[in-house]
This record gives sequence, C-alpha cells and structure tokens, in this order.
Amino acid sequence: MFDIAHDVHRWLADGQDVALARVVAVSGLGSSATTQAVARSGAGEVAGSLLDSAADEQVAAALREVTGAGPRLMDVVVSDQQAVDAGLVCGGRAQLIVQPATEVPEAAWDLLRRREPICLVTDLDGPALGRTTWFTLATTEDGPDRLTRHTPDVQRLFGRGATLTAATQSSTGGAVLVDALWPTPRLVVIGDGLLAEALERLGTLLDWQVRICTAVADGVAAVTELTRGDAVVVLSHDRDVDGPVLQAALTGRTGYVAGLGSRRTQAARRGWLRDRGVPDDVAARVHGPAGLDIGARTPAETALSILSEALAVRTGTDARPLRERGGPVHADGLNTPPPRYAVPSPSLP
Repeated sequence: MFDIAHDVHRWLADGQDVALARVVAVSGLGSSATTQAVARSGAGEVAGSLLDSAADEQVAAALREVTGAGPRLMDVVVSDQQAVDAGLVCGGRAQLIVQPATEVPEAAWDLLRRREPICLVTDLDGPALGRTTWFTLATTEDGPDRLTRHTPDVQRLFGRGATLTAATQSSTGGAVLVDALWPTPRLVVIGDGLLAEALERLGTLLDWQVRICTAVADGVAAVTELTRGDAVVVLSHDRDVDGPVLQAALTGRTGYVAGLGSRRTQAARRGWLRDRGVPDDVAARVHGPAGLDIGARTPAETALSILSEALAVRTGTDARPLRERGGPVHADGLNTPPPRYAVPSPSLP
C-alpha cells in the first residue's frame, strides 16, 4: 500500500475513478506476499501488483468492473504453471477484495504517502462490504463507532509492529480484513569506506533499504525523504558535508540521527548547527558518538553497535540486557511486543 499511495493520490486528485484490490486469504502459492495491493486508474494506469503477478489477467478484469459493480469479494485460481512462470513455488487460490479506492479514507492515503504505520480494517460481509476504517499508533478512532466495532485482537495485530494481513472478526461478529502496515526502515549512510560497506551489509541483513551518499546534495535530498522509522548515519567529518546533512535531518522527521567521530568532532558539529540557528535541544537529538558501548573495534562490530542503537531508538527500548528486565521475554508474548516507534504518530491537520 505504501508503494501505490502516491499514484492513487494523484489519480484521485485528477478526478479519476480508481479501483483497488487486496488479498484477503491465500491457500498455496508458496511465498506470495499477502500484503501486496494493486490499483488501476480510470485511464488504465496500474500501480502495484498482487500474487507476484501470477493472476494479472483475472485481477485486471475485476478492477475494470469495480466502477459499475462496487466492492466485492472474488476468488482467483493460479495453476502450477502460472505460479512457476511468476517465480512462485506452487499454484493455489486466493480470495481478494476489490473496491473503489475512495472507500479507503483520504486521511489514510495521506498517512500511507507519508510512510506512517497504519492499520486498515475493512468489512468483508453485510451491506457495509468494503467499508474501510483505520487507526495509527496515536489515532484509535476515525468515527463514532470506531472503538466499539474493533476488538482488542485487531489492535494487537497492529501492535506486533510487523506488516501482516489477517481476516478476523469485529466485536459485532462481522468478518473484517486487518491490514497492519509498517514501512520498511530506510538507512542513509553519509560517507564511504569500510564502515559504510559494513553498515550496508548489516542493514541489508535486517531487510532495511540502504543508501550510501558521498555528495552533500545527494545526502541532503536523501534525508529529507526520511520519516520516524528511518535512520541516517553520518560518517563524513567534513563540515561542508556533515553539517548540511545533519541540519536537514534534524529539521525533518528522521527518527535516528547519528554521527561518527570523537567528542571534539561532536562539539564542532553542534557549534556549526548553532551558528545556523539550530537550537541546542534540537541538535541534542544527534546520537554522537554513534552506537552502543559494546566494545566494538572492527568496521563490522562498529556497524553492529550503530544499528543496534538505531533499532533501540526505533522501538523505544533502552537496550538493556534482557536478564536485567523482569517478566516474560516478550511481555505477554506475541500479543504485546515493544512499540515500533518511540514517538507517537503526529496528528493529522
């Protein structure tokens, strides 16, 4: 949904009818992601994909019919050969919900465009089929019946902090589709060398999107796109490079801002920021020297130290040894993991 949000917003702003299809349930099909979504504009443009494109013709036909027919559930069958051609392990079947994109509230599309964590809850039966409501970490209702309609199970699915799709029941007994959507973390590294390479390798292992920038213009452009779940690590000690990048990160929404270097280097960076009007309390958001104190010496160990701190900041934890924290390792198990962001979602205007 994050990857199609900009296109859907543009098409709706142009006054086009936009159709949306999402997966409700899958049987077989190997590793096909259930959180995929596809949208089609009235002009025939398509964004996203479903089932790794194994059922494109069936999905395309359903999307073309949405404007006149309204929301509906549909089953698609993928043969073993179609699955193999699409890179899947085996064939299978899937249930989809196809609906006008306008049934997802505009505010929800705005949050998706901003890459904010969001949970969509869509009615799957009755006269309200296709009706979609939403909540975020800070927003628990978008309508008068919001809190009464959704059970704690739905909120716990979102609270796991992982992208997933599940069909469950609301408190009224109706079937609902829960899309818990968490953006993939992005890591921007400013500078090059062995540590940059180690950060790239470790970030990739974590399934983060990693970008290495060496030019100041590229670095500033990259960090201005980051959000609360993302991170920037500044390796450069050149004030003409690290200064503007840190300033851009601090005035934006980047969750983890870190700088490598000695305490003297950190003080020099704070002075540079102060001279350019960045308040001291804002400059204090820079984690510098970067990383947790785990005795790191090699580039790989230093990368582990830095990204461990980035993860702790992202999840809002204090990075203590587990043995020092009482109770179950996962609190109440999978139902109550740590929050995935330390800072509540900002209110919508």
